Amino acid sequence: MEKLFISLRWDFLRQLRYNIIASAVVVNLLYVLILLNLPDGQYGWLTVFLIFNDPMGLGLMFIGALYLFEKNENTLQALSVTPLRAWQYLASKTITLSLIALAGSLVIAWAAYGSRFNYVYFLLGAGLSASLFTMLGLCVAAYCRSFNDYLLRAVGLILPMVLPFLNFFGFTDTLWWYLLPSQGSLLLLGAAFEPVEAWKLAYALFYLLAWNTGAFLLAARILKNQTQR
Repeated sequence: MEKLFISLRWDFLRQLRYNIIASAVVVNLLYVLILLNLPDGQYGWLTVFLIFNDPMGLGLMFIGALYLFEKNENTLQALSVTPLRAWQYLASKTITLSLIALAGSLVIAWAAYGSRFNYVYFLLGAGLSASLFTMLGLCVAAYCRSFNDYLLRAVGLILPMVLPFLNFFGFTDTLWWYLLPSQGSLLLLGAAFEPVEAWKLAYALFYLLAWNTGAFLLAARILKNQTQR
C-alpha cells in the first residue's frame, strides 16, 4: 500500500503540473455560471447532463493524454523494473482522476441545489462512473500511437454511452439502454435529486460495480502486457 500512496501523490503533482486540475476548474466554473443564471427550478435535467458529460468525461479524456505522454517518455517500460505493479499504476491514475471529477461534480450540484440532495446516491453515481470511464479510456489508449488517434477511438466509445440520454430526455422508453453502464450512471445521479424505483437503484449499483470490476481486470491485463514489451 505504501507504493500506491506514493504513486497517488506523484500523480496528483503531475496532474497539477500538466494543468489537468486547472482545466477542470475552468470548465466547471463555466458550468456553474450557466446554472447560476438559470431561473429557479429549471436546472434539474441540465445538472445531471453536465455532471455526466463533463466531470465523467474528464477521466476518459485525460487518461489518454497521461498514458500516451508516459508511453512516449518510456515511463511505462520502466514499470517492469520498478516495485510499482501494473494494478497499482492503474489504481493510482483511476483514483486521482476520479477524485478530480468527483470534486467538479459536487461543485456543479452545489451550484444547482445547494446541499439539498442525497449524497450517497450522488457519490456512488459520480464516483463509479468516473472510475469506469477512466479505466475504459486506458484500455483504448493502450492501442493508440497519438492523442489524435485516441480521440477518434474514444468517440467510438462515447457514442453508445450517450444513448441512455434518449430515455432520460423522453425520446425513447426502452430497456435496451439498460445494457449500457451509462444507464446506471444516470439512474444513480438522478436519484440524488428525485425518487427512483428501488429495482432501478439496485440494477444501477450492481451493474456499475460489475463493469468497474471487469474494466479494472481488463485494463490491468492490457497494461501488464504493454509494460512487458
